[in-house]
Amino acid sequence: EEWEKNLRAQEVILTQEMPQIWRLKGVIILTDDNFEELVYKDNAPWLIEFYAHGYILINLVWTFQRLAPEWAALATSMKGQVKIAKVDATQPNKRFKFGVNGYPTIKYFPAGPKDDSSAENYDGPRSESGMADWLREKTAASGHFEHI
Repeated sequence: EEWEKNLRAQEVILTQEMPQIWRLKGVIILTDDNFEELVYKDNAPWLIEFYAHGYILINLVWTFQRLAPEWAALATSMKGQVKIAKVDATQPNKRFKFGVNGYPTIKYFPAGPKDDSSAENYDGPRSESGMADWLREKTAASGHFEHI
């Protein structure tokens, strides 16, 4: 059908644009190889986006495109206070370990020692200002004020 041809053409275009969506200034890219070393061994608080690299559904990519500029702005506004990162959660060990059921999923790891059970769900606004306000409240409540 014609609508299927149009959808496939849009998927190809979106797939070609994907690398620009994943690389954001100031955002730390986590992998299976560096996740524990960077997050668990760091006393700083972290806010991490668990995303699905390679998914080409139109509405999913649209969600990423809407979140991407907010995520980059958050990395800038929270620099030195909270580390902002993203990790491809399509690997089963990441998806199941952290209870990721949809994409993007955002998890907060508080300041101090961390392990798999440290992750807290973030279900607040997806705007830079909404996320920054939430993070300021979380870090103020924990007494984490030093620059990182």
